[in-house]
Amino acid sequence: MDVQTKIQQEKLENILRPNLRTPRFKVTIRFQKFYSKNFQRAYDLARENSQFHEEGEGDDHRVYASFTRENFAQLHALYDLVKNRENTRVYINNRVIPYAQDLWLFLAWFYNVK
Repeated sequence: MDVQTKIQQEKLENILRPNLRTPRFKVTIRFQKFYSKNFQRAYDLARENSQFHEEGEGDDHRVYASFTRENFAQLHALYDLVKNRENTRVYINNRVIPYAQDLWLFLAWFYNVK
């Protein structure tokens, strides 16, 4: 099953059965293959994540890694490696949200400080 199908199924479950489970705050980072020493480090860090998915081949290879509050430290490390790439996208609960990279990630890190 590809990544887009999994995302659509999760959205559908949240719509059809909103009372069965409370959706958790989840941040997903999507980045594409790039030619830099940081790609391999970012790929390895994303691969360690339990919610790791990839799709495509060659230059269209996309990597998805989703993070919940428990592993925001890994999110921060991964985002630092891929934040300046043109094709990097940040999704909040599988949605494109305005200011996701500039505001939502900052708020997630701010409120996660222990």
